[in-house]
Amino acid sequence: MISKNQIEINFKSNDKNQVLKTLLYLTFNIDDFKWAQKMCLDTINTSADEDVIGVAITCIGHIARIYKKIDTALVTPVVERKRQDIRFSGRVEDALDDITIFVKNNSYH
Repeated sequence: MISKNQIEINFKSNDKNQVLKTLLYLTFNIDDFKWAQKMCLDTINTSADEDVIGVAITCIGHIARIYKKIDTALVTPVVERKRQDIRFSGRVEDALDDITIFVKNNSYH
């Protein structure tokens, strides 16, 4: 098991594959949806790498599907900003569909 501290260290890596693997690891293995959601949102907001941003958007959809909850007030604006970028529009649509399908009432309380 990789600790949250190690995950945060991995996100600072210059190795794109390490960052991608870490995104997927935290999405499927960390039992803290708020923290996983935050890490994905931070990545979407700060990464300059197209692949990393794309996977982080996809992971938001996975989090919605796995946990059946997500903070739409935090997630939706960040994801929506990427919709206008043709590189991410398909992933954004998929993530928003996952939120709509799997998150009851589309919000976290």
